[in-house]
Amino acid sequence: MKAPIAAHRDASDRSNGRELSLAERAELAARAELRGERAGILGALGEAAPVAVRRMRAVPDRWSFLHVMARMEEGFRVLSRLPLPTRPRGYINSMPHYLYDRGDLNAQLETRELERLARLRNRVRILPSPAEIGRMEEALRWPSLYLSGQEFHHVARAANLGALWAAFDVDIDKALQRIKLTRRAFNARSLQGYRIIARELVRRRVPVR
Repeated sequence: MKAPIAAHRDASDRSNGRELSLAERAELAARAELRGERAGILGALGEAAPVAVRRMRAVPDRWSFLHVMARMEEGFRVLSRLPLPTRPRGYINSMPHYLYDRGDLNAQLETRELERLARLRNRVRILPSPAEIGRMEEALRWPSLYLSGQEFHHVARAANLGALWAAFDVDIDKALQRIKLTRRAFNARSLQGYRIIARELVRRRVPVR
């Protein structure tokens, strides 16, 4: 019987128009959460308004080269968010952590190095969801599945590099100068690769997601 009584008291306090203190609002929010209500939850700036559930990803009805390109770009972004132990570890620093004395800290404070180190330590890596990982594994396999022939070697490379560079906002003109390829040839090869992948996905009736 406690829940109905609490709910009645909550409603009466609101109907009276009395300004509730922060402690009282926190108590009401805790009771609302215990009752399983989504309205009435106390947010950082007051009572949180109900949030409408909406679909975050736009999925077309049919595979297209644009959706293939977007999926591969998403795959590379998700790959970069995975924890380091799941990827090749490479060379690491085995030296122990350095202990700074007061003189070092003062020097770092003057050169703003202390602020830079604090920002690096305060970074939060948001891990991808299982659905994102599943889409990543699917999309990054497409070039090896559908562009595996010798005649598609340059096409597969361009499709992979195009999605990778777009995912990380790489300066494509400078990157193309390093591999000695014109922008026109690169765009033609990458678009051809995306179109072949989209055609194969349609032919094999792979669900669009």
